[in-house]
Amino acid sequence: MDTVITIAAEYTGQPTRYGPVTMGQANMARCVLRDPPLHMNFRVVKRLPAGTTLDAVAASVGRLLSRHEGLRATIHSGTQCVSGSGALPIEVHDAEPGEGGSGLAEEVGLRMQGTRFDVEAELPIRVAVITERNVPRLAVFVLPHTSVDAIGLATVMREWERLIRGGTVLSPCPTQPLELAEAEGGPLSQRRTAAALRHWESQLRRVPQSMFAIDIDEVPDADAICPRLRVRSAVAGEALGAVASRTGASRSAVVLAALGVLIGLRNAQRTCVIASLASNRVRPELRDYVGPLAQDALMAADLDVSTFDEAIRRFRTASLTGYQHSRFDSTALWEVIETVNAERGVNFARDCVFNDMSGVTVSAHEPAPSAEIECDWLPAASLPAHLALWANRLEDEEVDLTFWIDPRVMTRTEAEAFGTGLVKLLIRAGDRIVHLPDVLAIAGVAPVAYGPGWVHIDSCWVNLDAVERLVGEAVGGRPHRVIHDANGRLTCHVSSGTPEEIHAACLALLQGRTSAMAPQHYVVHAPGPGDTWLRGPVIAEGDGRDFILRGPRA
Repeated sequence: MDTVITIAAEYTGQPTRYGPVTMGQANMARCVLRDPPLHMNFRVVKRLPAGTTLDAVAASVGRLLSRHEGLRATIHSGTQCVSGSGALPIEVHDAEPGEGGSGLAEEVGLRMQGTRFDVEAELPIRVAVITERNVPRLAVFVLPHTSVDAIGLATVMREWERLIRGGTVLSPCPTQPLELAEAEGGPLSQRRTAAALRHWESQLRRVPQSMFAIDIDEVPDADAICPRLRVRSAVAGEALGAVASRTGASRSAVVLAALGVLIGLRNAQRTCVIASLASNRVRPELRDYVGPLAQDALMAADLDVSTFDEAIRRFRTASLTGYQHSRFDSTALWEVIETVNAERGVNFARDCVFNDMSGVTVSAHEPAPSAEIECDWLPAASLPAHLALWANRLEDEEVDLTFWIDPRVMTRTEAEAFGTGLVKLLIRAGDRIVHLPDVLAIAGVAPVAYGPGWVHIDSCWVNLDAVERLVGEAVGGRPHRVIHDANGRLTCHVSSGTPEEIHAACLALLQGRTSAMAPQHYVVHAPGPGDTWLRGPVIAEGDGRDFILRGPRA
């Protein structure tokens, strides 16, 4: 795989400009520098029209960069520099004759995608061309989340298809990242951001730390990939429309509710919490914005209802509230999350994700599903969540869903039952009211059985053995005992130390332990021989939370 040549895509715009980064850029820059590149970089391969020349590729890429300042912005500790003019190098690789270039495009694309972007020194876009006998066949694009989100990427690719074919494109989005950053610093935006933080804090204080309390003591592998299950149904498309009409909810909200109800009932959760990716493009001036705008909308719905229709209305309200509060300063949000985690003694997992891509995804021309419900396993892909659902199509003609499911929470058999079960629920709800106690039977999904040693504390399922292991590691071999009292409180008795030191040590070990929780109270005894320490004098006692910075949020 040798680069045959390197060509240059020249771009020009306003003179080089500097200014603050947007909230989206700041958030994604931290992630791009920290998280695995395969998570943080988009990769797209496009077939080139017959007769395309390398000069045409370079010119079209140059026009993309000239149109969108976000594609030529580097980020330096909270400041972005938008390059006024320059050239982007494009790799050119020649494939073996007869291969068509697809294999080489995959190889080149994965290499570019798997290499971390230097956000300070490198333009946030990489391009390569695959040729066959020196004839351009394919273009490979890799862009980090600092320059685009999924909708921004779709905009760039839509323009690319027109430019490479010599077509015309509309004027670029009037809002560029520097203008957006200026608007975000205004008083109206600041009030919205503060309201978003208050929403997150209020929900984080009451929801389960994880929808999947699994008894595993390990930090999740950031590079792990999850099996993907695609589920399609034409019958569910008509049923989904009927449910949406009956309840007054959008099709997206109905699918979100089905996901939340099925997860909640399967895992015996009284409240369901889901992070849904919000595009944040409601305002017309942001519709075709090229830059990271998508952020999490936190949605929490209680499941103490009697019918699926009532649950849909709950999730509809939760989604509207969540989407309304999905623009925030991620640094400030992490401070909120860490404060609430420390006060509750939990680690919020963000382990269930929903993403409605039905308005963005361009559906390939495929035969309609022949069976009532079709499911197929796709190649595994990386996604940092226990379960995620991508809605590809939510139309009368077809429902098309993709599930990412961590094999630690469901076997393949269980995952197939869950994915097809969600669609079965939609179909059954199309012509009748479904009572919530009947949902699991309709879906064919078995509930999780919590055996001895499992207790429900502060909205979370907790395994007492997992708590014991957590505390044992935190105290470093000191004699200790964890007691679950009649009031549902976890109390840690320990020989020597301070409540603050032990609580902080527990918090530091909580990541990935979704079935554990730090104790609510600590009692420190004077050391003594054997088991006598437990009857010895108490030298310190408290909740161990005194180190947490508390205070009213603006």
